[in-house]
Amino acid sequence: MKKLFVWILSATLCVSLAACASAPADNTAQNTADTTQDITDAAQDITDETDTTQDITGETAEPLTEAEAAYQAKVAELEPAEGETDVHWVVFPCGTGEKILVIAPSVYGEGETMEGDVYQYADGEVKFIASVSSTGTAYPLAFTPEGLIFGGNHMSGKLVIHDGTGELYQIKDVNIEGRTPVLEVYDVLNGEGTLKSAEELSTEQADAMDYYIGAFADGTAEIIGFE
Repeated sequence: MKKLFVWILSATLCVSLAACASAPADNTAQNTADTTQDITDAAQDITDETDTTQDITGETAEPLTEAEAAYQAKVAELEPAEGETDVHWVVFPCGTGEKILVIAPSVYGEGETMEGDVYQYADGEVKFIASVSSTGTAYPLAFTPEGLIFGGNHMSGKLVIHDGTGELYQIKDVNIEGRTPVLEVYDVLNGEGTLKSAEELSTEQADAMDYYIGAFADGTAEIIGFE
């Protein structure tokens, strides 16, 4: 774009100088005025083209939503002092489509994590919902159309979030000799859970209900990538 401007400017000045050399002295002021107008018009054309390019490419950032602004403020509160571990975070739609914030203490691989604190903006504030954790690096946190999922060799779970609260579903003690798998459901808020129900399952039921493996098997899961 700068090269185009220089070319137009050079061409305009060359034409103007040639005209000045052959024109009478009393036309100098008029020629100068014409040259100035030509340069102004050329600059405006370039500005208009630049604006159009920005509109097409989407370079102009969309204003933050109220929730996004609140999440950024929350992350800023948690920014570490110099020399300390970075804050890893991500905002994404989950479950009902409302955006949630997940903050991880650490990441590995291509920005995955095994654990994180989950927040949602509701009623004018960022609310801490719960902490979730997988039990191995082979089970990074992921999300589905239903909610956030986590897993392990002997457990799986999902966190469904709505209106600033959450429901935590967790299948425990799967394929552990001498133990019966159980499905527990909790209401969660501020990192605390209230048990709603507990149901014993057969090993076959637990395997069939596995929230983590099942979601990846049917193609509805996506691993969360952190900043």
